Amino acid sequence: MTGVFTNASAQTALRTLRAVQARGETVRAEISTGLKVRSADDNPAFFLVANTTRSDIAILRGLEENLTVARGAIQTASAGIRQLDELTLQLTDLVPVSQNGVGIQELEAVFDDLVDQMRDIIDATAFQDTNLLKEGNSFNSIIGVDRQQGSFNLQTIGVRSGDLDRVAFNNAVIESGTEFVLNAENFSSKQAVGVDDWTPSATNPGFLEWVDLPGPNKIYLTPADVAANSPRLDYQVQITNPGRYYVNVRGIGVSGTADSVHVGVDGVVLSGTGGVRIPTAGGAARWGTRDTLSGQRVFIDIAAPGLYTINIWGREDGTLIDGVQFTSDPSEPTGATPLPPTTAIGGSDIPFYTDLVEGEARRAQAGFLELISLVNPEAMRLAADSAMLVIDSARQKLNRYASQLGAYERQLDRQEVYLQDLAAGLGEGVAALVEADLAEASSRLQAEQVAEQLATQALTITNQRSSLVLSLFQ
Repeated sequence: MTGVFTNASAQTALRTLRAVQARGETVRAEISTGLKVRSADDNPAFFLVANTTRSDIAILRGLEENLTVARGAIQTASAGIRQLDELTLQLTDLVPVSQNGVGIQELEAVFDDLVDQMRDIIDATAFQDTNLLKEGNSFNSIIGVDRQQGSFNLQTIGVRSGDLDRVAFNNAVIESGTEFVLNAENFSSKQAVGVDDWTPSATNPGFLEWVDLPGPNKIYLTPADVAANSPRLDYQVQITNPGRYYVNVRGIGVSGTADSVHVGVDGVVLSGTGGVRIPTAGGAARWGTRDTLSGQRVFIDIAAPGLYTINIWGREDGTLIDGVQFTSDPSEPTGATPLPPTTAIGGSDIPFYTDLVEGEARRAQAGFLELISLVNPEAMRLAADSAMLVIDSARQKLNRYASQLGAYERQLDRQEVYLQDLAAGLGEGVAALVEADLAEASSRLQAEQVAEQLATQALTITNQRSSLVLSLFQ
């Protein structure tokens, strides 16, 4: 129907043109922005999922940056460990040099300089105020996150500090130029003869025992017999005050045929053929101070300051010893008087850290600098084996922590690759939801342009119908 006021065909054509123009605008917007979902009204579901996923991607990118910070702290600590290891090797070189006893003061200066360098390295090995070589700098770093039912499940890595500056022990060390108390197990060296040897007692912790082997009781009387057949313990002491020194031995006399030892200084037997008898008291520890046969105190006159070696030989197998007191005090310890605190060797606490029973656990608990501070050149000279043991323990701490740092860094590398792959996958998912296919959009645009031209022509034709009807009345 074609009327004066209503042209239904023209209105239809107009609606068609408007629809075609709207689709064309949509396609042109997709091409200009590259997005097919630009706001919630385009596709509410896709818009919500895409925006949530974009938030997750932003979190993942932030985690990657956080891994960079954690890696920086770890790599800085690894560099410090390498420097400390080089200095520790230089410290090891001082041990054989110290044995000739020459230039101890010069070696002390070198030692102090090395320790100062180590301390400076530990203090300076920090990354953004995080120093993994120092105590109390452990931290947890977020390396991953999972979105679960509206909440986040955080994945973390715990990075433990090396605690190289930790001080675990504070020992009350007796410093005296006139008395030395030596724990039996803190010998500087020992010498076995065949199967005969001083070994830690299985039944009396802290005691050394010349094990009573099956067969006849062994007993060595003369200095020649002692030198040829008896197991020997050596304890080195630095005498600064010459004079008369008495030797007292604390131990357990097991029986009448297992209750005596020989004592001497620098390989010379002082106790005579009778040795020093340790009273038998039903398995209890007692002091022996006198020659068994002569009844005289065992002593030596030290004429000049210097390094001396106290010797303990087995006289009767089966005897146990707990410690040795080398003192200028003529009074005798009696009965079950406990062994006084052990005197430090060379002014260090090495005996506490090389004790056969507790030394290993003590070295494991101590900090790196705490161990290094024990091995001054004087201690190296007096107890070279013990000094090397302590230095080796310090290096093991460095090596173990270096391995731990490597494991941390490897874990961060794996996590970084995972985060990158995950972010890339999520990004592709978002692209599939909201990004336009430009090739397809270009084809659609051409089609919409053709459709727009056709709709325009159709509208023009329908509008011309009214003019045709009016011409009938002319």
